Formats: sequence, C-alpha cells, structure tokens
Amino acid sequence: MTTFDISKFNDTTPSSKQYERQLDRLRSLGRNVECIEIAVRGALDNLRNQSSRSFVIYGEPQSGKTEMMICLTAKLLDDGHRFIVHLLNDSVDLLGQNLGRFKTSGLAPAARNFSEILDPSVPVKTGNHVVFCKKNGSDLRKLRDKIGQVDKIIIIDDEADYASPNGQINSGAKTVINELIENLLGSNGIYIGVTATPARLDLNNTFKNDSHLWVDFPPHPAYTGQDVFFPLEGSPSYSLQLLPNSGDEPKYPRSALFRFLVNVAYLNNYVNEAEENYSLLVHTSGNKTDHKSDWSVMNAALNDLQNPSWS
Repeated sequence: MTTFDISKFNDTTPSSKQYERQLDRLRSLGRNVECIEIAVRGALDNLRNQSSRSFVIYGEPQSGKTEMMICLTAKLLDDGHRFIVHLLNDSVDLLGQNLGRFKTSGLAPAARNFSEILDPSVPVKTGNHVVFCKKNGSDLRKLRDKIGQVDKIIIIDDEADYASPNGQINSGAKTVINELIENLLGSNGIYIGVTATPARLDLNNTFKNDSHLWVDFPPHPAYTGQDVFFPLEGSPSYSLQLLPNSGDEPKYPRSALFRFLVNVAYLNNYVNEAEENYSLLVHTSGNKTDHKSDWSVMNAALNDLQNPSWS
C-alpha cells in the first residue's frame, strides 16, 4: 500500500526549473529561443559575477522583448529573487496586454496588477511576488506605500527610456516618476531597463546604470526590422518607390494606398491558400499634424472607393 505523504503538499519551496519550462513552452510553439538565452545569460552574469545593480537590456523594436522578460523573470525566481516589479508605460491597454501574456505563460507565482495587492489582508513581506505597475505617479505611490522597502527588490522597466530618466537632472531636481522608482529601489534594489532606444538612459545615467554592462538582446532569425527596410549597403529586397526631396502632394499617400491594396489583392487571389489580413504602416514625419494630413487623404480615398456612385 502506498503511504500518503502530506509533506509533499506542505513543501512551499519554489521550483528551480521555471526558466527551462518557459523555454520549453516557446520551443513547443516553434519559437527560436537562442536570442532569449543570450539576453538572460548576460543579465544573470551582471548580477552574479559583476555585482551590478543597474544595467540595460536593449533590442530591436517588436523583436519579442515580452517573452524575453517572462523568461528572465522565471530565471530570477529560480535564483531566489522573491519580489519582482514590472514597470510599463502609463497605458491601461498595454498593462492588460502584458499582464495577460505573463499570466498565460504559467509563471509561478502568477503576475498581478499592483492594485491586487493593496488590500491590507495581502501579505507582501513573505512569499514570492511578480507585480505590474504603470509608470504613473499615483500608482507608484500606492505601490510604494504598500510594499515599503523590500530587500533586494528587482525592477524590470519596460520601455525604460519613457518617463523613468530624470528630466530635471541638470537643475539638481528629480522628476516624479524617477524619484518614485528610486524610492522603490531603496539601498539595495536592482534596476533592469529594457528598451529599443537606450541612448537617453546612457546620457542621463539613469539610476547610475553601467553602460559597459549593457546586455544585447539579438533579434530572432525571422525578425524583419530596420536592416531589411533601410539597409546601409546594397538595395532593399522589396519594391521601393521614393518620394521627391521636396513637395508633399496628396497624390503620394493615395498612390501608396492603392499600391498596398493591389498587392494585398494579388497575394490573396494568387499566392495565399487562405485569405490573410495585412496592415499598412504610414510614418512620413515626426510631426503629428503631418500624420493627420496623411490619414485624411487616405481616409478620403477609401471613402471614394466605397462610394456606390462610382460603380
């Protein structure tokens, strides 16, 4: 007869194999994990061998940083770090999206919105915690007031160049978000910034990060980014129609829209086995007014195409 051993169920020792499980999860989805392993190894080397308390992980835009952060969090939990805070831009949609990705990953403990731990009945001085919080003054104050000074807290700051750097450093003052993050870090917290645009963190020396210890998060083999669309050498591997150096006539955005529609129609009629959706990205200027102008031209063209009087 098998003896029932209650001690197996009372064992609260955290698993030390979460990182491997996360990598296996991604492999089962057909994802390449080598780039993630490189970034996680670099981060752990900083913490273990370099005794670094502030550094940056940088990678290309939209190159899978969320999955990398899930795997990094798993490895930090495996290594015994018990309180990890993820900071995100001040957007409810973004917080919900990233929090959802963390929850469905199967990470233990499950990630929680900071508001879920504010109740006095929720203990934070014991156990492991993965907490999400927006870079919003009110939210950060509530989180700080709840958790106080957590020993060796780890802050993983997504899009770290946004709001976190001290914009008043030259005047000897501190911006609100910068000061609140510093309060959370305390005397022995660890700051890990994650961004595709790290230059400001270097120039600003945000949280005294050591640029010599920055970690490169290389893109996965299937990544399509700036090197494909804007190669420094040779010609691009796609049909390129250049705009003139001067002039901004409505015919140009209309022409781009029509070329997009024709290409999508061709792909879905003659190439794809099943109809697929495509997106048209328009980014002709850093000026919001210019973007609105392009949108107005394209919207008007779409309305004209749908006008029944044209048929």
